[in-house]
Amino acid sequence: MAKKINGLMTKEMRIYGENACVAVFNQRPADIIQFFLTKEMLKKFGNITKYCAQNKKAYHIVVSEELEKMTKATHHEGMCMLVKKHSQRPLEAYLSLKPESGLIIALENVANPHNIGAIMRNAAHFGATGILVSDLKIAESASAIRTSEGGSEFIEIFETKDFKKSLSMLAKNKFQIISTSSHAKESLYDLKWEKKAVVIFGEEAMGLSRDLLNLGTAVKIPGTDHVESLNVSVASAVILSDYFQKVKMNEINPRFK
Repeated sequence: MAKKINGLMTKEMRIYGENACVAVFNQRPADIIQFFLTKEMLKKFGNITKYCAQNKKAYHIVVSEELEKMTKATHHEGMCMLVKKHSQRPLEAYLSLKPESGLIIALENVANPHNIGAIMRNAAHFGATGILVSDLKIAESASAIRTSEGGSEFIEIFETKDFKKSLSMLAKNKFQIISTSSHAKESLYDLKWEKKAVVIFGEEAMGLSRDLLNLGTAVKIPGTDHVESLNVSVASAVILSDYFQKVKMNEINPRFK
């Protein structure tokens, strides 16, 4: 039986922000439990309130201050939803399907929800399969979901308590392992992507642990060297863009080959 934590059932989550809420409505409307919005947003999102009314799902017109208390944030953008959580499958279950292609972003010690949310947004935009994290709670937090701007609805989130073991498992399943470091010798732009790949990012201050840095191919993003490195979410966007240009674009439209 699901337990209650901070007034929420463990299989429920509260999300806020216009794009995050709209993405849930577009992708899995049946998972909406309650919808809260301000009077100012009612006309723009009448389609969602109409759906709620037709499907016996509660919706509430509230003032901005109520949303701030509910979300514990000022950036709620006039709406909030209580929704069912995605069912998360283990990495082993994904690999058991023997995928022929895919890109996973592994985040070692990246704990800032805004960075994780931005990375999920990048991953969705550039067609990555999902992210691998050590703490599912942070990736599923309302602030990470809002920052993803709906991107979290289009990727998978895998959790691991042992990055080295999970990466070894991916390598055994023929995934190319790519580590990132500003001190690496090989340029990202010389990298030959394989159809199945994992890119490992570390926490900004310390970077990747030595164990993970030595796995696979280490690459850097070339630049002026005026600064030590890029923000991890910005770095992920640059690397994902390279992946999209060299691999994903060909899948979407063969004329780019």
